[in-house]
Amino acid sequence: MKTTTIHIRVSEKLKRAAQKVADANGLELSACIRMFLTHMDVRGSIPLPGLTVNGYTKEEEEELLKRMKQPTVPIKDVKAYIASFK
Repeated sequence: MKTTTIHIRVSEKLKRAAQKVADANGLELSACIRMFLTHMDVRGSIPLPGLTVNGYTKEEEEELLKRMKQPTVPIKDVKAYIASFK
């Protein structure tokens, strides 16, 4: 297999942080980058979850919004329920 070189510029801070994660997983940083590129080739997508502006995945956000619409129990009823065990 013929190889080529890719040069990228990132901040020192980003490189150190990424290197720390790679080291913690027993990988070389270049191996992590190859895994990223291989995923793009094989799957035809970017291997990062699509996050909403709130930092949740679309599925997580939909679940949270669904739960927010469900009825809640008034706190006085919760306290009465807890008191019934005393």
